[in-house]
Amino acid sequence: MFTQISPKISAIPTTLITGFLGVGKTTAILQILASKPNNENWAVLVNEFGEIGIDSALLAGNGNEQGVFIREVPGGCMCCASGVPMQVALNQLITKAKPERLIIEPTGLGHPKEVVEVLTNGKFQEILSLQSILCLVDARNLVDKRYTEHPSFVQQLNVADTILAAKADTYSAQDEENLSFFISENELTAKPLHLMQHGNIDPSWLAQQPKKVKVTKQTIGMAAPSLKEDSHQMEIVQKKAREQSQAIQMRLTQEGFIELDNQGEGYFSKGWIFSSQYLFDHDKFFAFITALNVSRAKGVIITEQGSYSFNKARSELSCRQVTDSKDSRIELIDTDESALNNITSDQLLMLTKNAL
Repeated sequence: MFTQISPKISAIPTTLITGFLGVGKTTAILQILASKPNNENWAVLVNEFGEIGIDSALLAGNGNEQGVFIREVPGGCMCCASGVPMQVALNQLITKAKPERLIIEPTGLGHPKEVVEVLTNGKFQEILSLQSILCLVDARNLVDKRYTEHPSFVQQLNVADTILAAKADTYSAQDEENLSFFISENELTAKPLHLMQHGNIDPSWLAQQPKKVKVTKQTIGMAAPSLKEDSHQMEIVQKKAREQSQAIQMRLTQEGFIELDNQGEGYFSKGWIFSSQYLFDHDKFFAFITALNVSRAKGVIITEQGSYSFNKARSELSCRQVTDSKDSRIELIDTDESALNNITSDQLLMLTKNAL
């Protein structure tokens, strides 16, 4: 049953954090959460391109969970024009958390313009105060047209009011020159640009002027939905989500692992969930991930040495120990579908202690 948000909840300071695949959005959010006042509730809504759902586990394992409420919208559907899955998740998250601050992370392959329109129109117009839209950019990727000419990348920059040059501690002089040229060539000089190291975001970047979206025929339709029709749509989405979750859990119980795929925006994803009965060999697994040549790899796994999260973009792999995980989740993303299809469930099973 869809629950209306209490009218007492209003003008929640909201930050939208965008950026292409592997730029470091989750790391940046972890750094933001580390600065959360102990007496405040903060909420995080994340959207992933893949169907598995990894980012909520990465964020939940940060050791600062008290007062942090996380909700995930898998499958890249938060940025669609209707935004119904996003609205359902947002309603539930705000109702549960009653947060003093909200952080939203759309998928790196999403179109944030639609997200902004949902946040600044209709029923969310008074509940939320969208104060900042931050776009993370890795200057090392600006020589690659797969990034610079991708429609999602272009829209992320156009929608943003602040550009953050992520992982700046790894830049060469040429990277910095490429960044300066790119900003100038694409007429982005009016937007503040900050170099960001290790995902550190200055709190002042979160608090800016509330955003207003120009009213168009599309947003007029969104601004005043039929409450009855809107609630009915949301109940359908909620029911479908419950049924999908139950089906996944049933398969996981019966088969021990499941595999889910997704595709869109020129990319493909392949992901797995393994039940806790599978214990991965720490050294074998990370040797496998290190050698893997895909655009993006991330996950949380249970090993004989404890639970670990991992995140790989380009050739850079980071991992850290996290609080105990209820299952293992692995997500791979690439533009080459055949490269992903070459990676099988049997290969991953051979990296578990169960295979010994």
